[in-house]
Amino acid sequence: MRYRLLCLDAGFTLLAPRRTLGDALRDVLAEHGHRVTQAQVHRAWETADRWFWSEYHRPGNRIWDDDARIDDVWRRYHGLMLGELGLDDLRERLIDLILAAQYAPDSWELYPDVLPTLDALRERYGDELRMGIVSDWGSNLRPIITAVGLDPYLDFVLASGAVGLAKPDPAFYALAAAMVGIEPGAAVMVGDSHWGDVEGARSAGMEGVLLLRPEWRSRRDPAPEGTTVIATLAELPRLLA
Repeated sequence: MRYRLLCLDAGFTLLAPRRTLGDALRDVLAEHGHRVTQAQVHRAWETADRWFWSEYHRPGNRIWDDDARIDDVWRRYHGLMLGELGLDDLRERLIDLILAAQYAPDSWELYPDVLPTLDALRERYGDELRMGIVSDWGSNLRPIITAVGLDPYLDFVLASGAVGLAKPDPAFYALAAAMVGIEPGAAVMVGDSHWGDVEGARSAGMEGVLLLRPEWRSRRDPAPEGTTVIATLAELPRLLA
């Protein structure tokens, strides 16, 4: 077997929000007497999303290796949305409610291809293939993973805010390999960010695979030539073989 360790990103690789951030925001606002249209929320979301991705890819940023900084970036993100909606004066009152909904374990669910793929890999390789999560996420990732039923499949869960390392730092991926005593060259990382998951993994000596689910293709840059790209996790058993 070529690989002995499979590392997986969490958000938008394994986990999907049960409601979009825009829908969650609308619900919180409606509960507090503020009605906004879907079109208004979409425009506000696009503004915040552009800022988020520029910040995520900013060279040298240290946002994702600290829980407090992760919390701050989400506060700024939702503050931008509220400002675009003309509700900036309610920022402090509403952001705690929005974040509580975002961080709640029951706000997340697995993509339909996750459990069938992990079951197929376990059936085929058993304990010869170790599996774990390597994700830019706060310490609150662990209860979410437990709530969606992934614990039995995983050897470790590395959340950047909990361990003080973040993508694309090669030390983050090296830590994953060290957790199970496997050399990075025998590991593969799968995630939805070329910069974080593919380039980061390669910098540590791992292979990197880009997951581009069909619903995200229009919002992501084309993958550079030579990148291994899959559209669903269901392709992994064949790819790993």
